Parts: sequence; C-alpha cells; structure tokens
Amino acid sequence: MSLLGERQKTHDLSMHVSCWRCDAPMKIRTIEPSTLSPGLDEIVYGCPSCTDERKQTVMRADTGLY
Repeated sequence: MSLLGERQKTHDLSMHVSCWRCDAPMKIRTIEPSTLSPGLDEIVYGCPSCTDERKQTVMRADTGLY
C-alpha cells in the first residue's frame, strides 16, 4: 500500500482505538484544530473504563486529498 493510502486511513473517524491499559474501545472526547499546521486536527480519545486519555494528530478530512 502506498504512503498516501496509509495517511488517508487516519481520516476515518470510525476507526476503532483501543485503550493500551485495559484494551477497552475508546471514545472521542474532543476534536480541535492543531496549532502545528492548518491542515491537521488533534483528536482526544477517552477510555470509559479506566479514564485514560490518548491524543492523536491527524490530517483534516476536508484538505482535498481524496
């Protein structure tokens, strides 16, 4: 698979993120524009079981790369 194909996968907000502590499915808490680049968003996931959080920076879906 190409690198572009790998990057486009991150746009899919329905992808499942599992907690690395308890392996429970994490839920999206916030999505905010990144301060690093205008084409990036920061997604904060929260675990409903152990309340751990995870932050991920992804390419914004409306950047026209599709």
